[in-house]
Amino acid sequence: MSTPVVAYPHRSTSLPHRLLQSQFERVFLRRWRARGVRVRFWDGREVAAGEPPEVATVEIREPSVLWAMLRSPSLGFGRAYADGRLEVLGDLEAFLEAAHVALGRSNGRPAGLGARLLRTLVAPRTSSARAEANARFHYDTGNEFFRLWLDPSMSYSCAYFRSEDDDLATAQTQKLDLICRKLDLAPGQTLLDVGCGWGALLFHAMERYGVRGVGVTPSRQQAEHVQSEASRRGLVDRLALEVCDWRRVRGRFDRVVSVGMYEHVGRRHGREFFRRWRDLLHPGGVSLLHTIGAMGPQAPDPWTVHYIFPGGYVPSLSDLAGHAASAGLVIADVENLWRHYALTLRAWARNFAAARQTILQRTDERFVRTWWLWLNGAEAGFRAGRLQLWQILLTPGKSPRQPLTRAAWVS
Repeated sequence: MSTPVVAYPHRSTSLPHRLLQSQFERVFLRRWRARGVRVRFWDGREVAAGEPPEVATVEIREPSVLWAMLRSPSLGFGRAYADGRLEVLGDLEAFLEAAHVALGRSNGRPAGLGARLLRTLVAPRTSSARAEANARFHYDTGNEFFRLWLDPSMSYSCAYFRSEDDDLATAQTQKLDLICRKLDLAPGQTLLDVGCGWGALLFHAMERYGVRGVGVTPSRQQAEHVQSEASRRGLVDRLALEVCDWRRVRGRFDRVVSVGMYEHVGRRHGREFFRRWRDLLHPGGVSLLHTIGAMGPQAPDPWTVHYIFPGGYVPSLSDLAGHAASAGLVIADVENLWRHYALTLRAWARNFAAARQTILQRTDERFVRTWWLWLNGAEAGFRAGRLQLWQILLTPGKSPRQPLTRAAWVS
């Protein structure tokens, strides 16, 4: 998905625009202590920063891009890239990874107390109706759109690679089975999947482990796919499906799981979520939470929240542990699969690039560039160290059934 270099005539720059360039260089480029990057301005002037070799040239085609980036680096860059007012010539993911290292908290250090307090105070409460609308904004983009670049199971979360040479479908199947083994599934058990997506985990658990499944999704398009696929597989009599927000779920279940959904819960609702989670679990039950996270509190990325995941946030491990403890849950195991998510995103990006023309025929260039930026930016976030992927095993008490080692889960 590279774009050819566009030759611009060398034009003189007014004094205000030259001052704007100087401010941009001072704010961004003089701090650039990462792999090299070259910036080409609209007037043909070029500035280099960082250590060689250069990974990309950033072509800024209008002065308005600098104004926007100085006001909000994330929104300014993202909007300009999506609109074509800014182009990255070279490896987009490598450039974004370098930007994380150069300009962000790439080592995952927690924010200061004042910043953590401010983020807690300004974090909005999200009603059930708003949460459902936020989820539909992303997931109701269309089943056919996601089918073009996900694996055949339509798994839309971090895969599990036993080898970097594993293909995406194999890695996703390995992830589904890893979760089932951690949950210690057995025939006849009830499995609640909160945020079941297109049903990959439920189908795997029902067919290979003999459980009865209950799926919850706020997306009507996802629900239609799950119902259709359950009918095709002959699983209708063992599957119940609810189209609703997590707060509306009722009942008790032997096993509870959530994969890639907690990021939508919202910072102010974590404690409520874990208490509801505890109430849904039978005594002696086992549950697993699979979520993007961070070592310490992270502010939501403004561009991602606005254009990809409205209402989304990145929970810290300390927040998750605190909420679990307040609900009376024991953390039985924690595993960080960040490298696996970087590999997953790279595989999705390859599929997306291969399907680009088909996607473009159904949407437009801005839509394609927006999603291409998100896929590459998310991979960069994991590779640079800011983002983690937690799999957390939770029980309502210490479970003697838990194996002594992880060998039983990965054999």
